[in-house]
Amino acid sequence: MINALKITSSYLISYFTKKVRLSGFPMAFSIEPTSICNLQCPECPTGANLLKRPRGMIGISHYRDLLDQLAGKLIYLNLYVQGEPLMHPEFADLVKIATSHKLYTSTSTNGHFMNQTLATNLVKNGLKRLIFSVDGTSQESYGLYRVGGQFEKVKSSIEQVVAAKKEAGSLYPLVVMQFLVFQHNEHEVPEIKKLARSLNVDKLEIKTAQLNHFGTMRPPINARYSRYADELGQILKRKERNRCWRQWHSATSTWDGNIAPCCYDKDADYAMGNAVNHDFDKIWHGSKSINFKDQILKNRSQINICSNCPEGKHLF
Repeated sequence: MINALKITSSYLISYFTKKVRLSGFPMAFSIEPTSICNLQCPECPTGANLLKRPRGMIGISHYRDLLDQLAGKLIYLNLYVQGEPLMHPEFADLVKIATSHKLYTSTSTNGHFMNQTLATNLVKNGLKRLIFSVDGTSQESYGLYRVGGQFEKVKSSIEQVVAAKKEAGSLYPLVVMQFLVFQHNEHEVPEIKKLARSLNVDKLEIKTAQLNHFGTMRPPINARYSRYADELGQILKRKERNRCWRQWHSATSTWDGNIAPCCYDKDADYAMGNAVNHDFDKIWHGSKSINFKDQILKNRSQINICSNCPEGKHLF
């Protein structure tokens, strides 16, 4: 709570004075288990094979060291950045280590590497939130975006986790079905609601999709399901403002230790340092971190990774 007060107050001071203040450490953290994925989703730089940085998997010792440095400060840990997290052979152990630090731990999966043993271990090891990407109600519609994916396998994976929770008498992980809305599947919104109920998931999230210049998907016609103001998916609805609460309350680590400002920095081009070689404290409070936040407050339109960001949730 003390750390949360420090980081919140430093953001507010920075926002109103337009001078960066950074006291405390991030409350939320995203750590990338792996940058490798089995699918070829066309709007994803990993799936489109456009990710410039190396592919690999995080080492357990480095992962432990990161969490040890942030012990008592973090509240929320997201085990996902790029790649398919469940491809990490020790993913259940990553969750167990995070739980030992009393963290609320979440991840997002395409569901192709789930099995009953892993489902049981994720329940036992304390995963709190598990998001399954299900962007269609049939193999035909699902496969248009989740290229190479098997719709029936994803449904089976959800059923395995729901069964493991029931067997253990556990409320967790909360099973979330996520449905990204594109033009080709927007008519399936009523059907995805029925599917979510039939699979007994805890929550259905109907989410606007991020479109990229290299992608092939089209935004939905129904403006309610699009984050863009135009038919090509190039102009965000939300007006750009020189602020970003995310830059104070959270940070992102690639599998090989590069500390990036957020998940929109796909290639860690704006990395503030590498936590394999340096203490997180020095990176977080270092000049690159401060300078990036200063640019956000002065003119975030000059930062290319901000151009496709809807800004998310803010204090103001």
